Amino acid sequence: MPTTFTDSELGRHLLTIRGFHFVLGALGDPYAQRLRGDVDNAALGEQVRQRGLVYRSGLGTWVTGHAQIGGQLLRDARLGTRHPGITGAQDHVHEDLWETWRTCHVTPLDSALFTLPAADHARLAALVRPVLGPASCPAWGPDVDRAVAGVLNGLGPDFDLMRDLVRPAVIGSLAAVLGLPDGARAELLRLLPRFGPALDSTLCPPRLPVARAMTAAVDRAREIVEAVVTDRHAEPAGDAVSALLAAAGEDSRSRRDVVTAGVLITVVGAEIAATTLANAVTALLENRGQWSLLCAEPERASDAIEETLRWAPPVAMQGRITQEPVDMGGQTVEADQHVVVLIDAVNRDPVVHEHPERFDICRPRRPGFSHLSLSGTTYEDLVAPLVRLQASSALQTIATRLPGLRAGGEVLRRARSPIVRAPLQFPLVQK
Repeated sequence: MPTTFTDSELGRHLLTIRGFHFVLGALGDPYAQRLRGDVDNAALGEQVRQRGLVYRSGLGTWVTGHAQIGGQLLRDARLGTRHPGITGAQDHVHEDLWETWRTCHVTPLDSALFTLPAADHARLAALVRPVLGPASCPAWGPDVDRAVAGVLNGLGPDFDLMRDLVRPAVIGSLAAVLGLPDGARAELLRLLPRFGPALDSTLCPPRLPVARAMTAAVDRAREIVEAVVTDRHAEPAGDAVSALLAAAGEDSRSRRDVVTAGVLITVVGAEIAATTLANAVTALLENRGQWSLLCAEPERASDAIEETLRWAPPVAMQGRITQEPVDMGGQTVEADQHVVVLIDAVNRDPVVHEHPERFDICRPRRPGFSHLSLSGTTYEDLVAPLVRLQASSALQTIATRLPGLRAGGEVLRRARSPIVRAPLQFPLVQK
């Protein structure tokens, strides 16, 4: 758990980093411009690629947008989520940033979300894989389908994509899979917009009230998961939490691992699933030919989700810390250096993708590489199978039942959301 900070300490820290972003962005640094919220991500990604395979931002971060090395860096065991030699919380609030120049781990959060030690991640992955891994996750498809259908049954002719469809479908299907009681489902639906900025806050400082509300929401989500794990330990049922407990065994550390997995799925997985589904619907409605193709062949929903993950990734940047000196892009990067892979830039690298700016659900998948979204060895690979299941199931149902769907207004996205660019509102109309 993070250290407790006063409002003055945390607020000063967040404002200092925000100042770095704005000053260096004004001086033309494309990575700083991304972090300060400039919206033309494709153009900024191209600027990053033009600076070489990897370049050092004025913020001190090594940045790449090239497919040639992006995937290698995310899989390299010499890069992790924590600073070498620091065993506790990975925050820098009490540091003098003018001396350390550390602009990673921006907002202190539950360490289980983004900075698990490698050994803990490996143990957690081994626990989750038999229950919610790529091969096992499809078994929960009927639960997800029923939850999504229930949400669509309650829609009127005019509704908002996020409030009325995406968030209820994601939280409802999550509750069905994990076995959450109705009260927990309703509370998580209210909490989702509050802990949603967690992914962005790793690199982009939120306003102090947002940071406080986000931390409180994450803490409350952990309490909900802990209560469900306690109940299922006493009385198992046919849900994923019960299956995880059965796989974990009886020792207390294994039960804590089940809680950690539940928090990751509930906080991080829900936000990624919601953003993926919303981005898919938005892209399809903006490309009517693609929407018509999907409505004619709803079984292409999984292809549409994969193209969405490439074209508009729900996590557009991934940060790492070098654990030892690493050669990358012809340069030697010393230990304890911050490295960021621009996932959206890699996913649109023209060396790999023909016409990368086009949204095409029939795009051929390259053997061995399609995109970098939901990859690597961090929280993303733990939640990826369920995210894909939730998003593809919901999209297939939407295309089947709502072929006349139309935009009823403009998409409103979260401000200063350089990692997620999460939609907040999108009025829709059923024709």
